Parts: sequence; structure tokens; C-alpha cells
Amino acid sequence: MNFYVVNMHLFDDKKYAYGEQVDQKTGDYEKCKICGSPISMRKWLPPLKAKLSKPSYGDFVFGTFTTFLVTERFKKEYEATGLTGIVSFEPVEIVKVSRKRDSSPETPSYYYVSIARSKAVIDEKKSKIRRDGEISCNHCRTGGIIKSLKGIFFEDNTWSGEDIFFPVGLPGTIVVSERFADFARDYGFSNINFIPAEEYIPPWVK
Repeated sequence: MNFYVVNMHLFDDKKYAYGEQVDQKTGDYEKCKICGSPISMRKWLPPLKAKLSKPSYGDFVFGTFTTFLVTERFKKEYEATGLTGIVSFEPVEIVKVSRKRDSSPETPSYYYVSIARSKAVIDEKKSKIRRDGEISCNHCRTGGIIKSLKGIFFEDNTWSGEDIFFPVGLPGTIVVSERFADFARDYGFSNINFIPAEEYIPPWVK
């Protein structure tokens, strides 16, 4: 199975709008069942409200979100495929679209997706991970700030079959299966790009 990383081009609106949360309310973090360390950002609580940077609407919207927003079209097609990994679709009210005019297209309905945390564990040797400090919990792989990484490879027999997921050891990185990448390409969903996992270098280590 080949894997890909979602290119989280957060505030690039050269072609499509990015989004920002409005009147954001947050809950608790997800925590490691073994050590209790946070393994996620705080949960975005309803009512979910957002604003968009321009009236150019992609099927995916990135921005200040932990994951991303998707259109009704994506939601319907995903639910019909049998793909796994999206835990929930929560409706988002778009309260403002900057630079919108009377002639602008109608704003589509958007949903915020929650994504599964897989049991897929990063193979630190193959991924050439260099840390500042030691791992403090082998279950969630917290501890020791990652200073460099060259490609994402998983330890054998740890991936639990999700088609879109957060892996153990890189809790903010969204990985997809080849099935998911093919699905997105076949349906022509806009504003979504993938990087082959073996070629991925996080922007924060460059």
C-alpha cells in the first residue's frame, strides 16, 4: 500500500479561499491512554462558524483548522465509497466571505471533518527522524522534539486500515491511503493535493 500526506497549504488563496474560525469555542485535548499527554489540538465545539478569504470555493478549505472543511459534494461521494477514517462531518456556518460581490457564486455548504487516529507507527529509522531529546512514551511517541524527518514510513503491521488518518508519532500530519488519493483524483475534488509519503519533508524542518 502506498501512502500520501495531505498538503496543508493553510493560508494560500491564490486560487481557492482559505478559512478561519469565528467565535471559536474549544473543548479538551485528546490524551494518550497510557501517559495522559495531549496528542491533539483542542476540539472545536459547536456551533461551528467560519469566514472565507474570497468567493472562490474549493471542495476542500484549509486555514486555522486542525483538519479542513469539505463540501456537500465531497461528503456524499465519500459516504458512498466505503472508505474509512473520517469520524464525523459537522456542519459549519460560513458567516463571512471577504471580497464577495453580488455577481459572486453562491457559497456552498461546508462541513468540518474529524479524522481517526490510527495505530500506524512511524518507523523512525526508515523515516530518518532526528530528535532533540528522548521519547518519553512508546505508546504515543511523545517526548523529544523532532528536528528532522525525510519521508514517512510505517513500522510493519501497525497500520489499522484507515484510508485517512493521523499516525502515531506525527499527530498533526494527515496521511491518506492510495485508495483515498485515487478517489479524490477520480472525482476531481478541488483544492486538495497529496505528497508521496516517502518524499514528505515537513515545512517546519526546512
